[in-house]
Amino acid sequence: MNEISLALFKNNQLLSILITCFIVAGVITLGFKVLKKSFKSDIFSILLITSLYAVVSLWQLGGHAAPTTWWQPQDDKEFITFEVMDENPAFDAIYAIGGEGDNNALESGYQIGFDNLQVLGSNDNENWEIIAILYENSYMAWEVIPGEWNYRYISLVSQDTTMVLNEFGVKKAGEDTFLTLNPITISNPDNPYLATNVIDEQNTIPITPTYMNETYFDEIYHPRNAWEIVNGQDMYASVHPLLGTSIISLGISIFGMNPFGWRIMGALFGIMILPLFYLLTKKLFNNRFLSIVGTTLFASDFMLITTSRIGTLEPFSIFFIILMTYFMVCYIKEDFVKSSFKKQLIYLAASGISMGIACSIKWTGCYAAVGLAVLFFAHFIYHTTMYFKLKQKTDPASLDYVKNYRSKALKIILWCCLFFVLVPATIYVCSFIPTRVWKNDTWSIANVIKHSVGMYDYHAKLQATHPYQSVWWQWLFDIRPIWYYLKDFGNGTMQTISCFNNPLISIAGVISMVVTAIHTFKTKSSTGFIILVGFLAALLPWVLVTRCVFAYHYYPSIPFLILAIVYTAQLIIKKYNSGEKMIVVYVALCIFLFILFMPVLTGFTTESGYVRLLQWLPSWYFGG
Repeated sequence: MNEISLALFKNNQLLSILITCFIVAGVITLGFKVLKKSFKSDIFSILLITSLYAVVSLWQLGGHAAPTTWWQPQDDKEFITFEVMDENPAFDAIYAIGGEGDNNALESGYQIGFDNLQVLGSNDNENWEIIAILYENSYMAWEVIPGEWNYRYISLVSQDTTMVLNEFGVKKAGEDTFLTLNPITISNPDNPYLATNVIDEQNTIPITPTYMNETYFDEIYHPRNAWEIVNGQDMYASVHPLLGTSIISLGISIFGMNPFGWRIMGALFGIMILPLFYLLTKKLFNNRFLSIVGTTLFASDFMLITTSRIGTLEPFSIFFIILMTYFMVCYIKEDFVKSSFKKQLIYLAASGISMGIACSIKWTGCYAAVGLAVLFFAHFIYHTTMYFKLKQKTDPASLDYVKNYRSKALKIILWCCLFFVLVPATIYVCSFIPTRVWKNDTWSIANVIKHSVGMYDYHAKLQATHPYQSVWWQWLFDIRPIWYYLKDFGNGTMQTISCFNNPLISIAGVISMVVTAIHTFKTKSSTGFIILVGFLAALLPWVLVTRCVFAYHYYPSIPFLILAIVYTAQLIIKKYNSGEKMIVVYVALCIFLFILFMPVLTGFTTESGYVRLLQWLPSWYFGG
């Protein structure tokens, strides 16, 4: 089926995905029919959209097997010698992967990867020659060195005590299997980190490594830190708050230290973003059709699927940014006078807690928090202005308003000091407790502050450049995607992963944001104001940032960009009799583009020529 799918759709997984989606949609529809539930309910819409997206998001997310044991030398020049047990010892490729070892065993420094690891060959176990040197490797990514060798004995010689080797193998010449290696000499048999660990998981070595069985892009950082949290290890580095990393560690705890384990939590949070966004859209527009439109657009935006299928922090950050916005919108939509004080406090408390979690995952949550403050104070100032207008009036409605304002206003401000200052600060400092980010020291508020200052200095002083970096204004028009991953199979097919937006959503979003701004200015729409504030709070800080940034930094703005499209769609529907049909056509085109670009968003195998066809702009490069 994969070959048929590749030939028909230039995506070797699309046919299987479509069949699965058809079955899932049928089961959901049949279930609602049997239960005699309405197909026009919000639950049906949410379940259908979310389930169909989940099929794609979880499809070939990552492999379940990866080497978990390791060898870390305790002495310089420590070595292990293997005898090749096969009758024919010829091999044509060397495979090695390095992860992280026992950092806690070192007084200083960290036990990560391998560098300058020598591979020697001999046919008599006396005369040796270097056949390969394994230089610095990416964390949990396979290094494959092709060649032609024929040696009965193979020796690995370390050059320092900070290296780690998880697995080593040599592939039989001309075959897709590995030679059997038997350790015959171990220079340090008392080493508790057994040298034999490098050959105890040969079944995890892939003949052709892909994203399914190794890290790519920023997975060399976040899953590593998550593994350190799981295993109580001193942490090698951290340039972000660690709550999101702790969430990743839950997946590793359940499913193991493998690609599926370090990606599953992000995928699940990406899936959960959709029902949450549906609720936010429904709260803002109170319209099921528009909620379906907004959620379907979010599901078909490229950024959601790509960032959810890689072990990084974005899915968690965006989820809680939307959640804190949702609860603030719930508070704003409540009648300030007639709504119960307790109910208002619950919404504010939930918003503040969500804000604290968002900021403890990634500092982009702090940008969104500024928008949250603008919304709260705009709402409060409005009612304060109303109070001063009505305080001199004597009609019952005015007296009731004034009375309620006086009883609530100061209390709300005081409670918000708790909800939006003390609670988030507490969540932030406590999120570091499960970690060992301070080598030879322990958690304390002072250490959290010191570490946070260090994180700020890192980002403020970062001078690094990247071939796929971009600037904020390029994000608006999808000018510079970031290319994450490539595996060229050499037969005209490849796997590639890039991160950017659905072009139809980007362009329509910018136009819609302008329309929303103009209409909000004219009508004083609170919904339009919420959308504008959320978008600008997420985007404007990046205008001032001078360090190297990427397309995915635009992601926190995307929910509000889509809400602007929904806002404009509402205006179109009101103005034109065929407005709904126009919107349906637009959404269908966005879904079509999602399917069209799916191979370069997910890593599903495609053809090189097809990838080149998708490189619509000179600044777009996906490996074709």
